[in-house]
Amino acid sequence: MKTKAYHAFAQKLIYFDDDLDLIDVLRAGVVNGDLTDNESKLVLKNVDPQKHTHIARRKNADGSRMQVINHLRATLYAGYVKDAYEEVTHYLRTVLKKAAENGFDAGRIIGEHSCKFDAKLILAAGNWNAVAGLVSDSVFQSLEAEQSTLKLLQKVSSKLALGVDPALIEAALPYLEVRHFLVHTDGFLPADFIAKNPAIATKNGYVQLDFKFVNELREAVKKLVKAFDEKVIAANLLQPADLQP
Repeated sequence: MKTKAYHAFAQKLIYFDDDLDLIDVLRAGVVNGDLTDNESKLVLKNVDPQKHTHIARRKNADGSRMQVINHLRATLYAGYVKDAYEEVTHYLRTVLKKAAENGFDAGRIIGEHSCKFDAKLILAAGNWNAVAGLVSDSVFQSLEAEQSTLKLLQKVSSKLALGVDPALIEAALPYLEVRHFLVHTDGFLPADFIAKNPAIATKNGYVQLDFKFVNELREAVKKLVKAFDEKVIAANLLQPADLQP
């Protein structure tokens, strides 16, 4: 048994994994010369100068081809990190909301986060699930406002009394935190982060986005969310309608 929220998370990662395989296949095609037309001045086969006006400016040369495909791969890897983070937070937000809908301990969900709503907004919600959604969304926004991925993971675990293994949180944390640096500093990592996480390779201070990094992120994140979901199921936090085999 698993939550529908976990199923949605896993399905999204499957599509992301397809993207990783595809870029590897495309890069192999470039490296092996499968996409090279020796009779053309264009960098790759199937480039239409009228349609692909940007890449058409590149010369038919191995160096130019590698620049193009490596930049695409780096962009895809960066997108994978950002998307994985978004899917983790979406899972946590959904589980918190569904637990609230199921009547889980309001005191634990609210905790130290005060929620104030206009009476009109509450009446306009129309039903219990909508009200639970308002409250859980407000709590989750408060958690995100703390701008600490560690606290977000720890506090969702605490609010729902899950007791998720701290080692799993610590294992996934640095990979999830890289998303912040990709968004705000183009992947440049602070010296203290580098010193604290020697397993994450860097180049000139920037995170080295390669398959090793992305694969380690994927495995750590999958284990973490799976652990959350197993705890949610074991504690019977959600309604049957929010579960599936």
